Amino acid sequence: MQTQSRRKRPRGVIVIAVIAAAGGLLSLFGAASALSGSATGPTWLAIVVTLFGILGLALGVGFYTGARWAWMGGIVIYLVSILLGILEIVYGGTIGGVGGVIRIVAGIVIPAYLTRAGPKKFFGVGSVSPSS
Repeated sequence: MQTQSRRKRPRGVIVIAVIAAAGGLLSLFGAASALSGSATGPTWLAIVVTLFGILGLALGVGFYTGARWAWMGGIVIYLVSILLGILEIVYGGTIGGVGGVIRIVAGIVIPAYLTRAGPKKFFGVGSVSPSS
């Protein structure tokens, strides 16, 4: 019998893993719509959204598995995605407008959550001081 130290996955981490993966899929679908001509928006924006869609899928897996890289990657990518959300609202038409608002909200909420003690401990980053 092998003893393993298993970290307890916080429920919030499961939620953001699902949000990241679902957002990645929706980004890919939205970008494919724009690239195929079914939706409005510039091609360069659709390409950037495609890249963020792929990153979202990867982050979803990384968040769920507790990969250390996903913690910092999630903070950086979601903060940068606020700018992408603004660009989607300005240039993306109806689909981009809705996606842009969702992206901005996620870009604020997810990094804020990741910097809390529970997620930091789960991802094994920083020094989490014990409560006295």
